[in-house]
Parts: sequence; C-alpha cells; structure tokens
Amino acid sequence: MSLEEKFDKRIAAIHGLGDPIAKSGGTGESPMDIRNAEFQAMADVFLGEDFDQTKLRQVEELQITLHLKQSELAQSYEAGKIRAEDYVQSVNALLEETFRQCENILGQEDFLKLFGAPRSQLAGLVDQETFLNTH
Repeated sequence: MSLEEKFDKRIAAIHGLGDPIAKSGGTGESPMDIRNAEFQAMADVFLGEDFDQTKLRQVEELQITLHLKQSELAQSYEAGKIRAEDYVQSVNALLEETFRQCENILGQEDFLKLFGAPRSQLAGLVDQETFLNTH
C-alpha cells in the first residue's frame, strides 16, 4: 500500500467513513480535535510514528496560527476592509512565512516528506489573477 493510500485510509477512519454509526451523527469531536487527528495522521504516515513530537507540535501550532490568520484576512476581505489584491498578497506572504518556519523546524528533507513539495513550489499558492477573475 502506498503512503497516499495509507493516509487516505487514516483520514477516512478519522471521519468515520464506512462506519454506519458515524453516518448518523458524525464523530462528535470538535473541529480542532479533528484537525489535530488529521495532522497527526499525516505526520505518522509521511514522517513515521516515531518522529520527534516536539517538532510536530511546533509545526502544528504554526498551522493553527496560519488558519486563524487566514480566517481573519478572509473576514477583512469579505467586509470590504481590504482589497482583493491585498488579500492575495497577505495570504501568500503568510503562507511563505509559515512554510519557511516549518522548514526551519523540520529540515528540507522532512518538510518535503510532510508537505509533498519543496517550499519553493508552495510559495504563492493563491494565484492572484485566478482569484481576481473569480471574485
């Protein structure tokens, strides 16, 4: 079984897919618990279950902060407080900085294993032209 298949299987288990009990009411966990379980599954599969938990907690904290700041930016954009161009630039700068910090914690090799691409390829994930054309 490939790593991607193992990861898919872990995510399906987290969300109770294929479990008749889960279909009736979900997992009962908070979104933060689910996000933590998803991150741990990703780390276990792609970095190994014995990977340094201190590093993983640091990376997970960065991911949580990223999601919170992205949400704040989205709210500012939707409220008309920032322009679309500023939103895209801010999100991309936030992603770049978060990935840089994650790579500093993990090292290049483990960053690549966990995120599936080198940091240089993940920069600018939100394409400004596409975003502007759709919004």
